[in-house]
Amino acid sequence: MKTRWIVSQIGARQHYGLPRGFVYNGELRALYTELWCRWGASTLRKGNKAMRALAGRFHPDVPNSKVVSFTISTLWDALLNRKRERTMEEQYLEYLRLGRRFASAVTAHLRGQNFDAEQDVFLGFNTGCLETFELMRERGIVTICDQIDPARVEEELVLEETQRWPGWQKQPGQIPQAYWQHMSAEWAAASMVLVNSEFSRQALIKQGVPAEKMFVVPVAYEAEKAHLPARRNVDGPLTVLWIGTVNLRKGIQYLIEAAKLLKDNPRIRIVVAGPVAISQSAVASAPSNVQFVGRITRDQTDEWYRKADVFVLPTISDGFAVTQVEAMAQAMPVIATPNCGTVVTHGVDGLIVPIRDPVALADAISTLDSDRKLLHQMSYKALDASTHFYLPRQAQLLEEAVGNFRAGRPIGESQYKL
Repeated sequence: MKTRWIVSQIGARQHYGLPRGFVYNGELRALYTELWCRWGASTLRKGNKAMRALAGRFHPDVPNSKVVSFTISTLWDALLNRKRERTMEEQYLEYLRLGRRFASAVTAHLRGQNFDAEQDVFLGFNTGCLETFELMRERGIVTICDQIDPARVEEELVLEETQRWPGWQKQPGQIPQAYWQHMSAEWAAASMVLVNSEFSRQALIKQGVPAEKMFVVPVAYEAEKAHLPARRNVDGPLTVLWIGTVNLRKGIQYLIEAAKLLKDNPRIRIVVAGPVAISQSAVASAPSNVQFVGRITRDQTDEWYRKADVFVLPTISDGFAVTQVEAMAQAMPVIATPNCGTVVTHGVDGLIVPIRDPVALADAISTLDSDRKLLHQMSYKALDASTHFYLPRQAQLLEEAVGNFRAGRPIGESQYKL
């Protein structure tokens, strides 16, 4: 008997990777999401950033008939509650409000439906599924909380960074206790807790989540287009690309310090793409070999990947950074830290550097600049490595984990590999 998966997610997380994987395996019962662009995506892509962003809230591989969205009420709520500036505490309380609002809407829609306890599984992402978990538990349905980050452990690491780099954080403050209490309640209410890396698993164990309740499945990704390694730069300048929120957690401070060490090398150019969440003075401290391009929309990411030679991710903490798989799918070697999921094989398809080490980061960039043959070889290997993170396999691993849970077999070890 095939499992029927109900996925509930706020945002286009992983390009709707989980529901797509279940569609490919013929197992998706429904996708619940707050926004879904059912019509007019091609027209919206020609508009401004907001319109293009809305157009990205759709994937052709997920049938509209499988999607339950709350688009009109979500847009109306966003209009009523728009606010230009929030403190960190206010922002996380807003995340909590939106998560509860979404979970309540999903729960209300599911309440009148029939379920089969031997066939149906509900999977929701953290902060947006507590109320639904409680309903599903009443119905005897297996529930999974997808915990996307290391939670409090991550906050502790970021607080250390704010002390190391005073004046850099654009939005000072701490995450309110109510946010963590809600997250802990979700872990307790769920049948199982999914994490995407051993780093996250160990972090949640420190926070009291039973090891036997957790399992590890890496995030999967499938590129619509890939570029052959032959396009990689042989003689010209080396373009190093960052894509993601520009903040202390992702290690922008160490990339800027590494750039200072490399500023006398005219062959190296660093491009930072993503919303800037550090102070203007911190941005101004970057040397001239660093270019900040600001927020980019999802439809623009491939263009930036095509322009670059190396992807850099000096993150302090990421549950799993799917951008490294995206970059590899474009035949880009990746320079990363150990705190973002097991993707890069050091010396094969990229380089691993310690967190908080700008010297090691600069050395890794210099290595790929000075040895273009190695860069070219790593490009081939990166493209090959990216193919292991495919969506149907991720769905299959989740299916296996549920099978083990229902059969009373252990799921606590991180034995699930793509």
